[in-house]
Amino acid sequence: MKYTNVHNLHDCIVRALTFDEYDNKGSDYSATSLLKSPRQVILQKENENAIVQDASKNFYSVFGTAVHSQIERANETNWDLIFEKRYFMDVAGKVISGQIDAYDVKRNMLLEIKTTSVYAVKNGEVKPDWEKQTNINVEIMRDNGVAVRGIKIIAICRDWSQSGLLRDRNYPKTPFVELDVPLWTEQKQKDYILERVTIHSEAEDQYKMFGTLPNCTDEERWKQPDKHALMVKGKKRAIKLYTSLEKATDAQTKPEHYIEFREGKANKCENYCLSAQFCDQYLGTNNT
Repeated sequence: MKYTNVHNLHDCIVRALTFDEYDNKGSDYSATSLLKSPRQVILQKENENAIVQDASKNFYSVFGTAVHSQIERANETNWDLIFEKRYFMDVAGKVISGQIDAYDVKRNMLLEIKTTSVYAVKNGEVKPDWEKQTNINVEIMRDNGVAVRGIKIIAICRDWSQSGLLRDRNYPKTPFVELDVPLWTEQKQKDYILERVTIHSEAEDQYKMFGTLPNCTDEERWKQPDKHALMVKGKKRAIKLYTSLEKATDAQTKPEHYIEFREGKANKCENYCLSAQFCDQYLGTNNT
């Protein structure tokens, strides 16, 4: 990957933001890559040396790594916890791996440490991808003879503030929020892993044979719903937005009214996918 420094950050900061020790130890897929779309994974792998990103974009990732490192160092003599261990498992001819944040030996509890926003956790709900990722890791651990009887997310809210307590009654009392993750049955974990491995393997075969890739779904792109805006001639602001063209048309009761289509933004593509700059779906140049 190539990095830019458009904000002219000091070299010591740029080095910290671009320092990367990640290693999947030769596995075909990690638990996190299985959750991504095959298009994103394949395009990123194919264009790794050509991808360009500004160093400042890595701030949240580096912040999360620093928090993990501090927690691990502070617990070096706590023999009841195992940190940052990677486990491997064979599935349908592929090697998948999962690196855990921490495992509580006494409680047989998988701990996943997430640096995130208050918004993501203030309602006490577990993100679907967090539930999927941790359950994948549980099955990989079980395959290695490690029993897991519970999963807990320890969320650290990087944007927490004391003043937030005065504005919102659902605001976390501290920057630390613990969430219990639903533990799937062993069969559900196995089925889900096999499903994701199959989807990725078939996409790789398709790419090798035909040079094409399946499109990402709206869910994978974090795409917002398309809207139909009821407009008034001569004004830029919509009177009202509708998800249904039929409802927008029914509200078009005056001659000066007209309907404007507004395509929902694909938030992941625009802000979080490194493959977007090489993606014909995102660039609108494929015909699928």
